[in-house]
Amino acid sequence: MKPNRRLFLFGAAALGGAALASCGGPAAQQATRNEAAITVGLTYIPNVQFSPFYVAESEGLFKDSGINLTLRHHGTQEGLFTALAAGEEQVVFASSDEAMVSAAGGMPELRTFATCYRQYPGVILGAGDITDLSSLAGKTLGVQGRYGAGWYTTLDALDSAGLSEEQVSITEIGWTQVAALTTGKTDAVVGFSNNEAVQLAAAGFPFNQLDVVDKEKPNLVGPGLTTREGALPVEQLKVIAQAVLEAENRILSNPELALKATEAQVPALAEEAQRKQAEAVLEATSKFWLGSDGKASVKVERDDFTRMGEFLTRVGIIEAIPENTVLEVG
Repeated sequence: MKPNRRLFLFGAAALGGAALASCGGPAAQQATRNEAAITVGLTYIPNVQFSPFYVAESEGLFKDSGINLTLRHHGTQEGLFTALAAGEEQVVFASSDEAMVSAAGGMPELRTFATCYRQYPGVILGAGDITDLSSLAGKTLGVQGRYGAGWYTTLDALDSAGLSEEQVSITEIGWTQVAALTTGKTDAVVGFSNNEAVQLAAAGFPFNQLDVVDKEKPNLVGPGLTTREGALPVEQLKVIAQAVLEAENRILSNPELALKATEAQVPALAEEAQRKQAEAVLEATSKFWLGSDGKASVKVERDDFTRMGEFLTRVGIIEAIPENTVLEVG
């Protein structure tokens, strides 16, 4: 299955042409006696959506916990879990539904040990009379492709509305959702509320954002931390998860931390227009970290993964729910 590497992220053009940055090589530096050499993969170009990792690094949260950790951005043609499978990374930040599908499709050793988003970001963005999911009937819906989180969002939207694929004109448009919607090529598109929705709002284009995944009982789970079974001790995984959570909480209290840490990765944020856009993306993204209780958490909820497995099986994405895709680290 083709990887969805741009999941939840702006492309280079949206970041003022920022070049792909590699924050580390295929392996971390040699560990000292009291440190662990760990590489964490970030699945696309530097972006404020990765800011908890940048802040955890810049604030010394990994180092203070005895972790010698390198952040590594993936190349544009690299699979989500390729480096993880090869042992070049020990942890990767990727969508949990993608991890489950990969586990079911030939990588049974994958384990998600933290869910960094407590809300799923996939949405339907519609123009005109697209005011609820049922109004997609007979309309043209633009999708990135029939793969990845965007496609799972599509299937969930149709399932929730009681519609079949044949009742909607589905067209593959790649990553041109904003252009497709604003030019009338499609009546609606599948996107993310911290990505295309932000771009549409900035452009002043009127649209309706339709939530797809139930916030209380989700059947799709968004970005989290995935590892391979046995790649790292549970104690080290727990340290990484807690450092990311602490960084999220610090950003929620002081968003400037995220912008400053991201600017070190994306110098274009020094420009006013780029910084304003990053502020909007950060505001939208940080909402995903919070649950209905208003608190950030990275705890993996097994019930959510059970519902996700059942849904992905029912709609034919996977043949059977893979075993042991969740690793609880406390």
